[in-house]
Amino acid sequence: MLLSLVLLSMLAASSAASSSLSHQRTIAFINPSSLTSLSLNSDHYKSSSRLFAIPGVSSLTPETTSTFLQQQQHQTSSSISTILSPQAIAASASITLTYLSLLLALDRPRGRLSIPDAANSLVINQSRVPNAGLGLFLSKSYPEGTVLGSYPGVLRPAEQFYSTKCRVYPQAVGYSWRFTDNKCVLDPTDDEGNIDMYCYGGGDALSNAVFKTLLSFMRVGTELTRINEPPIGAGGCNVSAREDLEKREVVFTLCRDVVVGQELFLDYGLDYDRSNYAPR
Repeated sequence: MLLSLVLLSMLAASSAASSSLSHQRTIAFINPSSLTSLSLNSDHYKSSSRLFAIPGVSSLTPETTSTFLQQQQHQTSSSISTILSPQAIAASASITLTYLSLLLALDRPRGRLSIPDAANSLVINQSRVPNAGLGLFLSKSYPEGTVLGSYPGVLRPAEQFYSTKCRVYPQAVGYSWRFTDNKCVLDPTDDEGNIDMYCYGGGDALSNAVFKTLLSFMRVGTELTRINEPPIGAGGCNVSAREDLEKREVVFTLCRDVVVGQELFLDYGLDYDRSNYAPR
């Protein structure tokens, strides 16, 4: 980003200088001395004399034009030197670091996968819950007490999240985790309220781009967002959730032994909106 700022400044200075030089070349091309052989009574001369009556134009000669161009080149060089000065570079670096620090504090993705060999152990497939879409399964057997990880998402003020993003993309509500104190939510969705393979972080167009490129190594897998509530007759939940309001994280742990191919289920709590669930 620092290089981009410097390059943009250099391009702006170069463009301004180029425009100025181009204008002066056009003026210098009009040389009154070329008209000395024309008759004073000719209509052509009269027409041209009105052109050279423009103040300052008739005084341009090859010598003055060359001097002027040299002055413009010197000013352009001075401008570029100023842009590339240690003070300017240090100021740009300071602004960039401040911006990145704010991004890491406010828009970074939280959460992690802690289960051993998560890439192969957690499998996303069609859920056995009617109308639930995708669900999360285990490809290996794990004992009770195994920590799956913590819920992914960007920490948002709850009021802001529900009054802005959720008004435009209401499906984001179903994937968010609202803390029990109702102050904050974890939002794992992308900028259109959908679940991607990873939560990259970000809060606006610029920060989204930064997290998907420069800070893409911070991305967090969204597998845990696929855990559904159990349907009737499924045997209840096999995953429990523990909130840490101080750290603002939600840790998922197996609350019973789980065998190969079993779907993971979690109780969403009393306050979860189940109005879109299939009739039972």
